[in-house]
Amino acid sequence: MTKIEKEKKHFVVDNLIKIMSAREMTKSSFADKIGFLESKWNKISNGNQNLTVNDLSKIAEKLQMREIDILTYPDKYYATNKKESDVKAQITVELKADLKEQVLQLVFGKSDLEILNK
Repeated sequence: MTKIEKEKKHFVVDNLIKIMSAREMTKSSFADKIGFLESKWNKISNGNQNLTVNDLSKIAEKLQMREIDILTYPDKYYATNKKESDVKAQITVELKADLKEQVLQLVFGKSDLEILNK
């Protein structure tokens, strides 16, 4: 590992450090909370050891968080099932009577306007 790689910690590790700080925990108490030896947490937090996906899952469980919330910390991830086609728009236009027919013709066409007026 080069010096540059050592200096740059992964954003997930940075987020874990932010969580540790927000919970007002020391490195030692945080390591204990997540089930790591303090030496392992020190290596990870200093950028000298990689964090595995399996480690992340265990940490999330110990912190009672979801993995995705660690990845997006301090924001929380909220899934949305809405598709663009589900989004609907409604427009209300107030017109003077003399412009109403012109606008309706423009929007619906002349033949549809005749049906609407019946």
